[in-house]
Formats: sequence, structure tokens, C-alpha cells
Amino acid sequence: MSSTIWFLMSTMFIANIGFGVILPTLPFMARSVGATTFEMGMALSAFAISQLLFSSFWGRMSDRAGKRPILILGIVGYGITSSLVGLAPNVTILLLLRFVSGALAAAVFPAALSLATTSTTPDDRPRVMAYMGSMNGIGFIVGPPLGAFLSGFGLQIPFFSVGLLSVGSGILAFWLLPVEPRMKQEQVYNGERVSLLIRLKESVMALFDRKLAPFFGGTFSFTFSDAAITSTLAYFLTDVLHSTQGMAGWAFMVNGGVGALIQMSLFSFWYRRWGEMGTMVTGFTFGLIGFLALGFATQVVWVFVAMTLLAFCRGFAFPAMTSAISLRTSMDAQGSSFGAQLTCNSLGRAIGPLIAGWLFAYEERLPYFVAGLLMLLMTVALIYVSRMEKEIDGVRTKESNGNVKEEGTC
Repeated sequence: MSSTIWFLMSTMFIANIGFGVILPTLPFMARSVGATTFEMGMALSAFAISQLLFSSFWGRMSDRAGKRPILILGIVGYGITSSLVGLAPNVTILLLLRFVSGALAAAVFPAALSLATTSTTPDDRPRVMAYMGSMNGIGFIVGPPLGAFLSGFGLQIPFFSVGLLSVGSGILAFWLLPVEPRMKQEQVYNGERVSLLIRLKESVMALFDRKLAPFFGGTFSFTFSDAAITSTLAYFLTDVLHSTQGMAGWAFMVNGGVGALIQMSLFSFWYRRWGEMGTMVTGFTFGLIGFLALGFATQVVWVFVAMTLLAFCRGFAFPAMTSAISLRTSMDAQGSSFGAQLTCNSLGRAIGPLIAGWLFAYEERLPYFVAGLLMLLMTVALIYVSRMEKEIDGVRTKESNGNVKEEGTC
């Protein structure tokens, strides 16, 4: 792989390790400025909501202004605002900084994936997307224990560390990322300069592209279900299975670690053998079995079995969906498509914990059965889409062969 891909992978890793480092420390930081439990929850959700609002915008901007400057702006801005969170004097400033931090972090994901797309061939792209995805999992694994360790030197240290890593990554990007070909800075629609409103409209319209809709739906289903586990698994282990909160941390590490290993080892082989649709169907099938196993779990060991099965879903389904979106999008619209995918990702993470918490209060195992139902629906939907695409390709092949025969008779 090229040095550009290695650097983009490290940038994705830094962005995700930053989120993980802050996660275990943020509740204590919120308490130190007098935040209530509800306000602490708002500090967690403000980041995801901000990403939901700004991801499509940044994706479109990366197509317009260039992916390199948008990535640098995003990672440096994320680092600065993360550092300032550690200095927040009150709850209002804390919430505002978390919102701005999420808005700037939203620029990193679509820009990095778009740059990776333009730096790879279609044959190598699925493998590279799997590696990029594995960086998310590894960053999430390393982040929480590192954050817990750094917080021992002071509550502000994890936030300053994230800031230093992120700003340093942005500075290195000036030297390591290639300068993109200069695009026309003034694009005109009906004789008028493109306005911010039009750019936002185009970003939102990417969500309704029929070719990409199944993969956006799959992204939402995956992240919604994953957020349901994140928000309820600790309570399930302690209240239902009478285990400890520490077991939840180990379970998440198993899930993220196995998922990252699958993306870096098995994914490419499986993708070449069964194609993108076969890989996605395999992943969501593992998700269905994993959530059913979690819903019926009566012992802690079955939780770890379920989390391992769900890691196969993470390792197969998500990078295959990212690759499918990339291969079905023109080069000048990659940022918009990945921004739309991040919108679906953020939407799932924003509303998943709320709905899962409500379901858990009604019946402790219900969130996992609902997530399993989503996995089943996506499996059926992808099988249907796969058959439809094969039928369309078959018709096109027959028409092409017919045209060739007609030309031959002439």
C-alpha cells in the first residue's frame, strides 16, 4: 500500500482512539463542572447529533473545496476543541464544545475515505476499505483503557493528549498527503454561483440515490444495533446475569478486536470468493445469530459467544457496504456519498441508545431481539437487491449480444 493509504489509516485510528480516550473520562469531567446525569448524557449525545447534522455537508464540501484541506481542517479542529473540553468552566461551554467537536470530526471520515478511494484501484479498494474499517475497531479497543490510564495524571490529560495527537496529524498531512488537481473554484448553476443552500441540498439528495439506498439502510441498521449494545450491555450483565461492569469492557474489547482481525485477514478472501453482496449477507446473518444468542443468554459465557459472532458482522458487513458505496459513486461525488453514509451512521448512534433504553426498561432482552429483527430484514433486503441487480445485468448482456448480432448481419 502507498504511504498515502498508511497515513489515512493512521488518521482514522487517531480520530477513533480520541473518541475512546475521552469516553471513560467525560462523565467525571462533566461531574467536575456540576453537570447532572441528564446533562452528562447530553454531552455524550451532542457529539453524535452534531456529526449527524454536518457529515453530509462536509462530504459535499470535500468534493467542492478538495478532500485534503477538509481533512486537515477536520482533524486539527477536532484536536483543538477536544483540548478545550478539558478546560470547560461550566456545563454550557462543555456542551457547546462537544457539539463543535463533533461537527469538525464529521469532516474527517468522508474526506479520508474519499482520498483512499482516489488513491486505489477498483480491485484494491475493498481490501483498503477493510483496513480503514479495522482502524476504527482498533482505535476503539485501545482508547478506553488508555484514557483510564491517562486520567490518573489528571482529568484534563486525556483531552490534551487527544488534542496533541490530532493537531500533530493535521500538521503531518501538509507534507504527507498529495495535493489534489486544482478544480474550478466557481461552479455555476443557471448562471449563478453555487450557494451553501444548494450544496446542502445536494448532500441530502445523496441519501435518496436508489443505487446506494440499500447500503445506507444497512449502515443505519448496523450502527443502530451496535449502539443498542453499547448502551445496555453493562446493565444486562449486572442486572440480569448478575455479573460485573468490568465484564462489559472485556466483551467490547473482544467484539472490537475480533472484528478488526477479520477485516485485516478474512475479509479480502471472503470478498473475492463471494463478492460484495455475498459478504454483506454473510455479515448480517452472523449479526442475526449473534443478537439471538445475546437475547437468549443465561450465562456470561454466552454473552462472549454472542459478541464474537457480532464481530463477524462488523468485520464482513461494514467494509463491504463502504466498498459498495464507493464503487457505485463517481469520483467527483465520493465525498458526498461517504458523508451521507456517515449521516446514517450518526443517526443510528444518536437514536439507538434512546430506543434501546426504552425497550430495556420494558423488557431487558427486547433490545437484542429488535436488533436481530433488523439484521433479518437487512439480510432479506440484500438478497432481493442482489437478485434484482443480476436480472438487470442479464438483460443488459442480452441486449448487448443482440446489438452485436444485428451489426454482424448488416
